[in-house]
Amino acid sequence: MQITFDQVSHIYGKGTPFERVALQDISLTIPSGSFVGIIGQTGSGKSTLIQHLNGLLTPSSGQIVLGDVVITPSRRLPHAQRRDIGLVFQYPEHQLFEETVAKDVSYGPLNFDLPVEMVESRVRESLEVVGLDYESIKDRSPFHLSGGQMRRVAIAGVLAMQPKVLVLDEPTAGLDPAGRKAILEGIHRIHVEQSLTTLLVTHSMEEAARYADYLLVMAGGQVVLQGKPGEVFMQAERLRELSLDVPETVSFVSRLNQLLPSENHLQTSLYREEDLIAHLLERLSVQREV
Repeated sequence: MQITFDQVSHIYGKGTPFERVALQDISLTIPSGSFVGIIGQTGSGKSTLIQHLNGLLTPSSGQIVLGDVVITPSRRLPHAQRRDIGLVFQYPEHQLFEETVAKDVSYGPLNFDLPVEMVESRVRESLEVVGLDYESIKDRSPFHLSGGQMRRVAIAGVLAMQPKVLVLDEPTAGLDPAGRKAILEGIHRIHVEQSLTTLLVTHSMEEAARYADYLLVMAGGQVVLQGKPGEVFMQAERLRELSLDVPETVSFVSRLNQLLPSENHLQTSLYREEDLIAHLLERLSVQREV
């Protein structure tokens, strides 16, 4: 599903002494099937931006087009279309509330009056997609699971709706590195297999570099940089002005290029760790043959 923001602004507390502009004239298009990383400091407008996508917020001005649906200050996202937008909040395990895992994951589909047989099939599939065995976990209380398992159950509840757009607001916050990688690898696999349009809000440049094919950098309620990861990471000085940094791989390539003759410089597009390692191994192999 393609997403378009057309001069979208959002003002909290409009007309009160607490009025605050959170988004200002946002215009951008996210093509269907993209995996977009949204980066910025706290208060930059990231969460406000994504909460417009599932009807939690409506624009104060401008319009948003989700596929064939137009959202304006006076026109909210229709209830029937909300199932198309899956939103995973930061610490999504706080969304859990049912007595068993199966009941929690099935809550959304049942709320949209889907047949019971279809709901059970979706629950089984969604749990297995996030790496949880349906038979061994379906009757357990979600509150007796580990933190990582609770996080996966919450994400499965969103996937059971079979959304066309998956929106993730720092879904790995508070997890250890292994847990973060496991969840994001699973999300990326789902994104590819189901041809989703995915938006990932993250503070981690490494996560953005590894999974996103397009980046939005936000500051002061505006999109100040956007483009493919390699294009954005080339603007390291601008990112530092925004109190952001580039991935470690980009810093490593930059430092290494300062030591190498110009004809041997590494490409700045080598921002993914596995791509950089493969390139360096290939260079070593060529040198040995020479």
